[in-house]
Amino acid sequence: MRTNTTFVGVVVVFLAIFVATEAFAQVSGKVTDEWENALPGVAVTIEREDGGREPIVETTDDDGEFFLRLDSGRYTFTFVIDGYQPIRTGANIRQLSRNSPIEVELEYLGSTGGRLRGDQDFEAEGGSPKITFKEDGTFEFEDADGEEGEGHYGIVEQAAHLIVRDYDGDDDKYSVVEPVVVPFSTDQFNDLTWEGLTLTRQQ
Repeated sequence: MRTNTTFVGVVVVFLAIFVATEAFAQVSGKVTDEWENALPGVAVTIEREDGGREPIVETTDDDGEFFLRLDSGRYTFTFVIDGYQPIRTGANIRQLSRNSPIEVELEYLGSTGGRLRGDQDFEAEGGSPKITFKEDGTFEFEDADGEEGEGHYGIVEQAAHLIVRDYDGDDDKYSVVEPVVVPFSTDQFNDLTWEGLTLTRQQ
């Protein structure tokens, strides 16, 4: 009898663990921008469409990823971060199936601040580094190491706030969230200082 009781107890514990494990499905996702950069700090709100549970809010990590466990059902995922167009998407979550990662790309809404008129080229003596500001709010650049990149900018007071989105050099040189602030020497915007060098507007 002791043996049977022990056996039954082990079976019950095993089934409890199995049921607890199968009660939820692993769900993962990743959020990027249009240059395929991972976006950290995105608020992800998960709502069961039948209202069967309270909404959950997760935040993407430094790799733009999030992980959670959900029970089976149809869910709506809403992705929000300042400066980007929010996105809402739905997904069916199944416990016994392999759930595909939820991958979304957020559209950038534009940098805070104004823009320069027309395309404006700035170069240091010798031709590098150099920056081209475009009227549509984007810019292209070549840094002092000869590496090229691009992104969005906004003019705030007497400085350009550069958000570097794509860069040929080291991935960790620029943040995709924090701007590089490049000051102009006067409100005429004839020259600016970047990487310790003066870049002059080309005529």
